[in-house]
Amino acid sequence: MNTKNSVSNKVIVIYLVIFYIWWTIEELAYWSYTSNTLAQVLLSSSVKLLTWSIPAFILIKKYSHQLKIGYPQLFKNRFKLWPYLVGIFIMVTYLAIILYFENGGFKINPNFRASDFIDKFLVVGITEELVFRGWLLNALLKKMSTWLALIVNNLLFLCIHLPIWYQTHTLVANFTSGGFISVFILGLIFELLFIRSKNIWVPIVYHMLWDIIVTIF
Repeated sequence: MNTKNSVSNKVIVIYLVIFYIWWTIEELAYWSYTSNTLAQVLLSSSVKLLTWSIPAFILIKKYSHQLKIGYPQLFKNRFKLWPYLVGIFIMVTYLAIILYFENGGFKINPNFRASDFIDKFLVVGITEELVFRGWLLNALLKKMSTWLALIVNNLLFLCIHLPIWYQTHTLVANFTSGGFISVFILGLIFELLFIRSKNIWVPIVYHMLWDIIVTIF
């Protein structure tokens, strides 16, 4: 793999160190900005958008010619829509079957709140895909083989979940129950969607739909 025209290891390592330290502190501190639930969601979502999306977007533009899919193609690349619509149908059908048998029917999650549409639907899909697919995977694909880039990126994606699992006391459970495998498989699916479509909006939409369906039911 030719790495002469790729993002330097130094840039990627510095970014990862700052990114993971910041997000670990933010998750473990579990800062409460206000006692109002909606305001808290809006503020915490804004923090994630600002600290995840903006740096990733700036780096994507700055190193556009050193990425596998440069800017603005990353956001504007045209693709056949129908295969991805079929994929969404398959994903929703799969989730419906799993959730139906796990819950003995379709039951709304008693902890579901309207504000979840903000952080679980809008923010998570945009921020996580922009960082892990639009920026990191995009950079890694110019530095190593496709499958090695997929594995490295997916491990990084898995690691970003560790602080919140620790904070919510589900770290051990996610490993003993195999929950981490689901995260790894989902990450792989989002990666392949990104590579195939060459458009970041595809994995963003898939990620959004998955998260909100699982959150609601």
